[in-house]
Amino acid sequence: MARLINNDTDLRRFVPQQVCAVKGEQTLYDKIAHWLDTAEQWIFDTFCPESVINATLAANPHAPLLTALAAVAAHRALADAIPSIDLVQTVNGFAVVSNQNLAPASRDRVDRLIAAHRSQCDTAINALMPMLAASPEWRDTPPCDFFRATLFLPKHIISLSPARAPHSTLWDKYLELRPKIINAEATLAARYISHELMQRLRDETLGISNPSQLSTLDARLAEALRGHAADIVCDRPPRDESLRDIVEYIRKRPDTFPEWHRSDTARLFSPPVFRNAKEAKGYWF
Repeated sequence: MARLINNDTDLRRFVPQQVCAVKGEQTLYDKIAHWLDTAEQWIFDTFCPESVINATLAANPHAPLLTALAAVAAHRALADAIPSIDLVQTVNGFAVVSNQNLAPASRDRVDRLIAAHRSQCDTAINALMPMLAASPEWRDTPPCDFFRATLFLPKHIISLSPARAPHSTLWDKYLELRPKIINAEATLAARYISHELMQRLRDETLGISNPSQLSTLDARLAEALRGHAADIVCDRPPRDESLRDIVEYIRKRPDTFPEWHRSDTARLFSPPVFRNAKEAKGYWF
């Protein structure tokens, strides 16, 4: 089994302030081993299969991708473990571990620490995404299919949810809103953009397209469409005129947007032209 964090030294890189364990004391790594195992399995299932990690380890044990994955695992595990890490069970119930020199932290400080690790986990996920997209082995995996199903990456969710609950994370919000986002994008694709062009923009947003196909124009178009999808998700009035302007721009550039011009959606904006036949009795000039 691939390991992202192998020892206490690796783990403590992600804990800025700490009291080091003394001889005979259980290390932080040992204390949260269960949460580390759970976090790493979550990463294998959600972001990067173990087979890709093993291939990366074999090619370069110090690859930046592995560091990014380890950061996600560490902050996720620490956030989950902190509520229990200083609790022990006694015959009379739970007690807080303490000694003459260290006193238990206040509830507010503990909550802020957990929130900080969850925020750092979000940041690490955002840094991880372009590294995953740059890995050819990753592009044929279920996690890649998961992320290429929408124009929104986790970092884009902040525009949909600027104010979140204290213990909520961008990743949690991403999972919550993703089904609505996919439905909104499907509506935009069917009525205006076409499913073919929408998928091209999704792949470019994720970073798995051919580098020669990337363009500032497509990036701006994807950003505009995220705004229109957000309107649908947030039940805001649709900006139909703006969408028609986008379609008109696409219509005039068949070489730039060939996917749209070959699509069924394009026919919605190209109605057949009526012409009289000279042989018809009602022919007129």
